[in-house]
Amino acid sequence: MVRSDREGKLVTYSKLEYGPVGFEADLPYAIAVADYGAYKVFGRLSKNIPENEIKVGMEVKAVVNKLPVDK
Repeated sequence: MVRSDREGKLVTYSKLEYGPVGFEADLPYAIAVADYGAYKVFGRLSKNIPENEIKVGMEVKAVVNKLPVDK
């Protein structure tokens, strides 16, 4: 695992309306790729970010987040 306390740039994202088995109750949610220079991080965007504020190129920070039911 690589930890970073600096911000990366949002490269791309997608809002999911359909999810894999076991994640149906979480829908809708957004997945994203963030560029940290030497590496890229794939994960979910926080539901705390309003959809109309999500923009490619915006600064983001990777944070480990435990989801319900130990996901």
